[in-house]
Amino acid sequence: MLTAHYSIPLPADYDMDIVVRRVADRAALWDARTGLLFKAFCITEAGGPGPAHNSYAPFYVWAAPQEFARFLTGAEYAGLCAAFGPVPVRTGTILQCTVGTGPTGHLVSETEPLGPVTDLRERARAEAERHRAVLADPAVHSHVVDLDSATMTLTRRTLLREGSEAPRAKSGEQVLRVLHLSQPSPTSTS
Repeated sequence: MLTAHYSIPLPADYDMDIVVRRVADRAALWDARTGLLFKAFCITEAGGPGPAHNSYAPFYVWAAPQEFARFLTGAEYAGLCAAFGPVPVRTGTILQCTVGTGPTGHLVSETEPLGPVTDLRERARAEAERHRAVLADPAVHSHVVDLDSATMTLTRRTLLREGSEAPRAKSGEQVLRVLHLSQPSPTSTS
C-alpha cells in the first residue's frame, strides 16, 4: 500500500462551487476504482479558520501500487493536469493504516521532518503506539501514517467522522474539509 497526495492552490476569490461540482460529477467513478482503498476529496477555503487561500487537495490510499501507476499514466491524471496545469504528486510508504466506514467531514494532516535518521525502528514503534491512541477517540474515522523516505518526512492524516467539529489547526497541521470519501468495495482493491 502507498499514499498519494497533491494540493492545487487556487486564488482566494476562486469560486469553490466549481470544485464541489467537479467532485460531485466524478466521485462515482472513484467509488468503484480498482486498487483504491480510499480517496478523500479535500479542499481548503479562504476565509475559514485555516489558510488564507483555497485549494483542492485530495488524499489517496492505494492498496495496489500498479493501479496508482495506471492513474498517473492514464486519462484521469492527464485530465487533472489539463484542468489545473502540472500537478506534482507526493507519495509515501504506509507505516500505520486503519480505515473506518461511513462519511467523514474533515481531514487533519500533520507533517514532521525526521532529520538525518538512519534507524527508524524506534520511530515505527512509537508511531504504532500513537496510532492506537488516536484510534481511541470516537471522533476518528480513519488514521494513516506514512513515510517519505526521500525527504525523511513523516505525515499523519486523521479523518474525522462527519458531524465532528472542525478542529483548529495546531502548529504543523492543516485542516481540510472532506467533500466526499470514495471507498471501493474490497473486491475492487484486489
